[in-house]
Amino acid sequence: MKVSTSKDFAYAMTPLKILSWPVGTWPLQDYDVFSAIRAIIATFFLLLMITIVQSEMYLDNSDAEKNLDGLVFITCGSLAASKVIRFRIRPAALISNFTSAVEDYNELRDEEKRVIVRKHAYMARVASASMIFFAYFSSILFITVPMLAEEEEKDILNVTEESTSDYPIPSENVIALVKIPENLYFIVFIIEYLMLLFTSTGNLGSDSLFFGITFHLCGQVEILKLDFQRLKIESERTREHFNVLTKRHIYLINLANMLNETISSILVMQLFTSCILICTSGLQFILALNMGNIVMVVKTFIVLSTLMVQLFAYSYVGEYLRRQMEGIADSMYFCNWYDIPKSVAKDIIYVIMRAQEPVFLRAGQFFVVNMETYTSIIKTSMSYLSVLRVMVNA
Repeated sequence: MKVSTSKDFAYAMTPLKILSWPVGTWPLQDYDVFSAIRAIIATFFLLLMITIVQSEMYLDNSDAEKNLDGLVFITCGSLAASKVIRFRIRPAALISNFTSAVEDYNELRDEEKRVIVRKHAYMARVASASMIFFAYFSSILFITVPMLAEEEEKDILNVTEESTSDYPIPSENVIALVKIPENLYFIVFIIEYLMLLFTSTGNLGSDSLFFGITFHLCGQVEILKLDFQRLKIESERTREHFNVLTKRHIYLINLANMLNETISSILVMQLFTSCILICTSGLQFILALNMGNIVMVVKTFIVLSTLMVQLFAYSYVGEYLRRQMEGIADSMYFCNWYDIPKSVAKDIIYVIMRAQEPVFLRAGQFFVVNMETYTSIIKTSMSYLSVLRVMVNA
């Protein structure tokens, strides 16, 4: 597919391409065999990781710490696999939105509008960078923590036996079961690290792709509000200009609904699992503090931060999209409607009525995702965490 040669387009979309291309979900790619292979490889690594961790928990369910880590891996791996498969199998909505973005950048001439688009591109980059930083830092921690924990255990307890937490993901018993030679330890280590990278990229990288195009859509809505405020008052061109802006409004609403349909089913799993993981990781954090395990405290804190940032990003994007769409009504009210022809002024009422119907980001088409949702999930998670803490202390 053709892409824009605009520097603004490169500024906004290059980070999204870097994150989505390796897993085969970049919407502006050629959907050929090569892109399918990338998606298959990413999905294979994710499903393999889920299988290994589930088998490990089945073979040894006596280690509570390892089971909590396993729950994090299984949940995040499932989310990553579902997002990669969803964005790959049904990419029509993303393709339409990104193709529209290419056209928007190619037609960008007004400097004031360029500032608006650039601002929203910056917002998308900040959201993506924040999530990816925490995700990749967590991956590094899951590599270093077992080695640090093992060295600390040897120094304090003089333990000479081989540690069971010797790999980036819980897999000691599975590796012993399949009898992998010890000289392949480094290869196994690298493969498991690749699993962590695919989990981070498939999960939060897919989120960054969605956030990036949603922020661009919000920028186009803000430009539309600016155009409505500048509605021409010449009687011979007012009707034509108004019709163009109205069609643009309908077009942006359709793009928003397409994005909502793409992410809706995934958001149900996202919100449910975020609540569970915040509870379990919070409990692990409290237990690590009580035991004075600094390494585990840092690891669980980063995992908690990643979950909170991801949940906050979805809630903020949903809230921002709603407010931008509702702002169309305000822009229509503050335009020079009293100077334009009466026939056009009457039609403004219908645009205001349509703009007052909120465009929500929904989970499963019934659960609205906004800042109120974020607050509710945090409160619920903290309530469950308090119950878990009392049960453990009892």
